[in-house]
Order: sequence, then structure tokens, then C-alpha cells
Amino acid sequence: MQQTHLHFLQKQLQTFLFALIFSLPILSGTLFLSLGYERLYIALNTLFALCALIAFIKIDKKMRFYFGFYVGVLLFYWIALSFRFSPMPILIPLIIFLVASIYGLIFTFLLWFENIFFRILALLFLGYIHPFYFDWLFVESFFAYSIFGVDKISFCCVLLGVFFLLQKGKIRIFALLFLTLATLQTEFFKTYKAPLDIELAQTAVPQDIRWDSENLYQIVQKNLQYIQDAIKNKKAMVVLPETAFPIVLNHYPQILASLKELSQNIAIVTGALRGDRDRIFNSTYIFNEGNIEMIDKVVLAPFGEKIPLPNFLAKPLSKLFFGTEQSFDFAKEPRNFVIDNKIFRNAICYEGTSKILYQDKPQYVVVISNNAWFYPSIEPFFQQILLKYYARISKALILHSANFSDSMIITPSLFLGK
Repeated sequence: MQQTHLHFLQKQLQTFLFALIFSLPILSGTLFLSLGYERLYIALNTLFALCALIAFIKIDKKMRFYFGFYVGVLLFYWIALSFRFSPMPILIPLIIFLVASIYGLIFTFLLWFENIFFRILALLFLGYIHPFYFDWLFVESFFAYSIFGVDKISFCCVLLGVFFLLQKGKIRIFALLFLTLATLQTEFFKTYKAPLDIELAQTAVPQDIRWDSENLYQIVQKNLQYIQDAIKNKKAMVVLPETAFPIVLNHYPQILASLKELSQNIAIVTGALRGDRDRIFNSTYIFNEGNIEMIDKVVLAPFGEKIPLPNFLAKPLSKLFFGTEQSFDFAKEPRNFVIDNKIFRNAICYEGTSKILYQDKPQYVVVISNNAWFYPSIEPFFQQILLKYYARISKALILHSANFSDSMIITPSLFLGK
């Protein structure tokens, strides 16, 4: 009996190590990107991403649920951290368990067969599985910071390279051929420049005080100071994070008037809520030359902004989790805005990592985020990796302004820019 129990623990430890290897492209990114060692991350992750594929292919079929479960914990534990600011913080361990169990079930089906051909097909299929519309787990993104291309052809070449690498004999030489081919679509040193002289504000407003009305005056004044400093520095445009103004901004005419006046000297892009009768939107406000434009979020974060279940379930769950039955409303399609004849695609936080925003290959994308919900965690770096993937796959220059994580310009080029 004791020997059986020991064997079970050994298998669990082995499975956890496989899950850790599979998760290394994201977890190592958190370490190296946080320290500013981007090029070292690219070099090491070129190997880590290949090891992740091998771990997926080689995991014991009998341990496939546990493998997915551990991957769910390692990569998505942070989802539960937003419940710290809900009426039910006690649910955090349960949410982690449920999220991990969902990925355990997904991997149970994906890893049903041990044959290498089926495992490679499963890797391809994984990117099309979006539990509750959450689409952050697709293996192509593991290569965002690597010498390999991130397009489908490059990914297929990588998979073929791994296939031959796992064979025996001289046939393994084909691994080098296909892995070399997988680098041909990578832009290593191409220069991309922002179309305007833009200030990307980086704020640090904790989530637990963000929506407290007692702090509103201080937050607004700080935002106005960011704008005034950008004007002094002769910037053409300033971008503030998601809900930088934590109010239904169109219901505050005095603040709107101040922003319109400042916009005579600089284009202002900022996040805030928008109210339309009984509907609430998470929106981007664009102030330019005294005019105002509002663009509403299209892709809502599942369970954070919208419960992705039928209303008869969503409303009581929203009341239980967040203290209200009202969820955000959303726009039907992505929109652009124009500053100084330059066209920018608007994206708010989660939707900045959604492929729907990049389907028509926008040249410039402005992403505004509030990562205070998940601070401290791997989430901001996971987001950065995904943004790098979308910058590379769509050849878009991404301008990212964030609260409680670094603001930055993310380019399609591997070694120039974030």
C-alpha cells in the first residue's frame, strides 16, 4: 500500500515537471521580461518553446488530466485574483481549482492517443479551443519571443522539426532543415517607428482604491498632470490606461470640458466608462482639437466583464460574485480613430489579445489596459507575450498604455522594440 502511494506521488511529480516544461515559454518570460533581459529570453525561449512541444507529445496518456490541471494552475491561477476585489474573495481557491479542472478535461481529450501524429494534430487543434471564449492558450504564441516565425507555415515547420527530432537514426537531420525553414518569416532587425510623437502614460493606481469616490479627485488631477506634462514635452498625443478615469465620464461635463480644452494642444486617448441610458460600456475616449469621440469595447473579458452563460445563470452569478446583476454592454465590431491623418485601431485590455482586432491587418493599434486586477502575477507578462505574437503575425505596431504594468511600444521586429 505504501509503495503504491509512493508510486502515485512520483507520477504526480513527474507530471508536474512536464507541465512546468510546457509552461516555461510563459513562466520564463515573466522572469526575463520583468528583469529587462529580453534578448536572453529570446535565446532561451527558442529552446524552451521546443521543449514545451516535446513535453506535450511525450506525456504519459494515463496522466493527461493531471498534466492539463497543472498547466491550468501554472498559467491561469491569476484569473482568480480578481475575486480579491469582489464580495466573495473566499472563492479564490475554488476558482483556481475549477479553471485548472477545465484545462484538465481539455487535455484529457487532446491527449487521448499517444501516437505522435495525433499529438501533433492536438497541438494544432489546441489553439481553436476557447473555454468560455477565453483564448489565451495557443502554442503558436509560445514562439512570440523566439527566432521562429509565428505564422501557420512556420509553426508547421517547427512541428515537423520536432517530429524528426524525436525519431531515431540519420533521419533526424531533417529536424535541422525544418527548424531552419521556420525562421525564414522572422523579422529580426527591421525598424518600425510610431507615426506620431506619443506619450504612453504608465499609472499605478491600486485596484482596491480605484473605484472609491473619495480618491476620485486625486486620480483625476493626476491624469490631468500626465496630459499637461506631455504638452510641456511637446508630444503630439498622450495615451492613458483603461478606465484611467474610473467614472462614467460622459456624465461629468466639467471633466469633459477640461479634457476638450487640453485637447487643443495635444490629442488625448484615455479609458473610462460610458453610460447610455441603462447601458454601461467600457470605452476609449478620444479628445482632439476640442472634439470628442467614444469607442466601446467589443470583446469583453469572460467572467470579469461578462458572465458567458445564459441570463438566467449569468445574473445570479454576477450578483453573487460582483454584487450586481448588471454586466457591461459591448460594441458589435472593432473601430478605428484618426489623429493627424494617422489611423489607429482601438483595443481595450483583453480585446488587445483577441484575433478579431487584427483580422484586417491594422498598421497601428492602441491598447489600453488595467492590470491592477491581477497584480502581482504573471498576467501582465503573459499579455505582453500575446501582444508580441499579434504584432508579429499582423505586422502591427502596438502602442500599449497600462495601469500597474509597463507601458511600451511592441513591434513586429524581434530584436528592435519590445
